[in-house]
Amino acid sequence: MSFIKLKTILHSKGNDTLDSLLQRVKDIQRLQHIVMESFDRETASHIVGCNIDDGGKLIILCDSGSWQSKIRFSQETVLNHVRKKYPFVTFCEVKVSMKSMKKNVQP
Repeated sequence: MSFIKLKTILHSKGNDTLDSLLQRVKDIQRLQHIVMESFDRETASHIVGCNIDDGGKLIILCDSGSWQSKIRFSQETVLNHVRKKYPFVTFCEVKVSMKSMKKNVQP
């Protein structure tokens, strides 16, 4: 497919779903940047993702249980940073990513 055809498809009015998907990706990237900036470099390197659910709960995914505990102790600081951009966030939950857990299991 040529670049011109792709550009036409991406900019057509019939692609509201694509536009909303791209906006969602940008929002998640912005949120992840805010969350990562709330921690020192080492702690931030163990965060694998984050999201805000429909109820206003911030969910942070990390790569291990030990980092989950450390991040959980800093959740008020994270909430304060996140609420500057997303004031509707009510709570923070820190979870261990199952994908990360599978990588750490030795055969």
